[in-house]
Amino acid sequence: MYHLSEAYAMATFICLLCGYLGALVFAAIVVPKLATKYLDQSLHGPLLVQHWRAVHKLAVIGGLAFTAVSALASNKTALPNAYALMLVSLAGLMSISFYVSMQTLPSVSEASGGGLKFSNMILFFTGILTGIVLTAALVYVLPGQFTFWPTAQ
Repeated sequence: MYHLSEAYAMATFICLLCGYLGALVFAAIVVPKLATKYLDQSLHGPLLVQHWRAVHKLAVIGGLAFTAVSALASNKTALPNAYALMLVSLAGLMSISFYVSMQTLPSVSEASGGGLKFSNMILFFTGILTGIVLTAALVYVLPGQFTFWPTAQ
């Protein structure tokens, strides 16, 4: 007998992860363009510095939450241990990338125009790409997750 609860939990996790990554992409691409387009030069610099701080904090907290959920669920899942370890490692790498990116943000006094350094952007989008790889790994295993269940006794 197959249990659908794990499939539903995994589908929920995938949907939450996609929403989280979508919010980060929106906040990283659309909001700065709108701020520079509609605000004066003197206003958008400090606003974007605060925006980047908030986005990075959201990214780190969300990444840690997904890592914790992956780590806690890896013991209860029917997935092979190596695959569960890969999922936890990807979520951890995503969190680390966002944290290091947050640590490289300039302070308000150093910021000129609210832009990001190239290294900061690379780290942030590496975290997003790692999240996309994590999503792909979860989507890959979802249809076949029933094959991991032990046979009924």
